[in-house]
Amino acid sequence: MLPENNLEDVVVDEIKEKAFLIDFDKKKLGGLIDGKKALLQAIRVALLTQRYKYALFSHSYGTDYAYVFEDGYSKAIARLKNAICDSLIHDDRIEAIDSFVFEKRGTKIIVQFRVLSVYGQLDFKTEVEN
Repeated sequence: MLPENNLEDVVVDEIKEKAFLIDFDKKKLGGLIDGKKALLQAIRVALLTQRYKYALFSHSYGTDYAYVFEDGYSKAIARLKNAICDSLIHDDRIEAIDSFVFEKRGTKIIVQFRVLSVYGQLDFKTEVEN
């Protein structure tokens, strides 16, 4: 006899909250993480994943850095802010992204920003190279 489970009984939110721990240094997957740790990792992966490059991901996943440096540094900052916001705002755990600080170091731009989430404030830093 087959179980009588309905699709309505499946709690999708619980599935989204869990993720495999990615050890970026050892390049290995670990156990399961959830909550704030899972969101921090999701932000990092979204910022590291080039949008449109991998068929596995939808066209709204990842960050499109391709056009950021087209017209020089002054326009790169505005475009970089838009690219980061566009890549992260699709996650319903994220409520807002603000407090951007940009620093140019050679051919790189170091970006610091704040993510307001269901877990509170998360400070994040990433770098993008021309």
